[in-house]
Amino acid sequence: MPNINLRDGRNRDALVRAESTAEYATVAYVDQDGLPAKSRKVLKATADMSFERLVRTAGDDAKLADALVAGDPDTDVERIGMFLSDTSRVFVNEKDEIVYQIEQVEIVRGPSGEVKERRPRRRPEPNVDSEIPISWTGRKVAKDEALRRFVFSSKLQIMHVNGLTYDFLYGMAKELADANALMLLGAGKSGKEPLMFQRGSTPYRGFLEGRIEGDKYMLILHLSKLELKRPAEIAVAAPAVVAVAAPAAQPAAQAPTLHPAAPPPVPAAEPVPKAVQSHQPTAREVIAQLDATSQSSSARAEIGAGVGDAKAVKQGRTKASVSAKATSDGAAAGVAPKPARKPRAAKAKPDATTPND
Repeated sequence: MPNINLRDGRNRDALVRAESTAEYATVAYVDQDGLPAKSRKVLKATADMSFERLVRTAGDDAKLADALVAGDPDTDVERIGMFLSDTSRVFVNEKDEIVYQIEQVEIVRGPSGEVKERRPRRRPEPNVDSEIPISWTGRKVAKDEALRRFVFSSKLQIMHVNGLTYDFLYGMAKELADANALMLLGAGKSGKEPLMFQRGSTPYRGFLEGRIEGDKYMLILHLSKLELKRPAEIAVAAPAVVAVAAPAAQPAAQAPTLHPAAPPPVPAAEPVPKAVQSHQPTAREVIAQLDATSQSSSARAEIGAGVGDAKAVKQGRTKASVSAKATSDGAAAGVAPKPARKPRAAKAKPDATTPND
């Protein structure tokens, strides 16, 4: 793994090592004889034996099927099954011919997948082991927040190479462990550029994590190339609300009641102001109002008679309602009227002229 020129928060830099943190399997594979087994790359087929090349050679699918029945055009007994080593990737065209001059294009896509830009591929130089060290940006990200915001694809362990770098890295690990946060690292003169480990490789954002246990330390460099962002909210039109008028209240059925005879008409009084419409004016209030407005004596007598008639009508209504209630209560209780008493027969008086025995 490469060396890393690292600078801490106090602008001190040192050259340290970055080692892979891959875990090796503890399970060993053996064959039927107990001998160790390992994986190897084996040649499955050559480019001449691919399906597309066989179809073009035969003409169509039907002729290829006849050729497979008649022989083995898809098998090269001289090369199939060979062990491969020291292989390299090449680019081919539609005719499976090796292409030596290619132009690589970068496609920049937005969060929703749309193509934003197509540009020639950039091949920047590595910057982790250069004259300008990787420095702390001063931006600390809480661990729980970093897990929700970034996708970490790989990680490297930063290790010391001598006693001086041990103290240097232990101080960094202790500071980050006390803060319980990750420190964002940046490269370049501005200290904000992504990390490049090889020429033309994928740029990464580096987050440094520190752990300590006694006099032991652990510095882990987490690498991320994808940040999770909340998609833009889509405004949804509110559904139209149809107002429905409530049905008009139907008058409730009332039980028949007994009403007294209609009273004689009462002379209409003057309209009462709105402020005093909540109660019925008394005779004294009416007379006082007449005195205040200098009414004539004849009007006073007429209004007084009207008030007296109203009181008499009110008393008559009260008596009639009480008698009607008593009648209805008696009928509801089932009380039968008392029958009339039968007349007694008259006793015969003795005749004075009849002699006694």
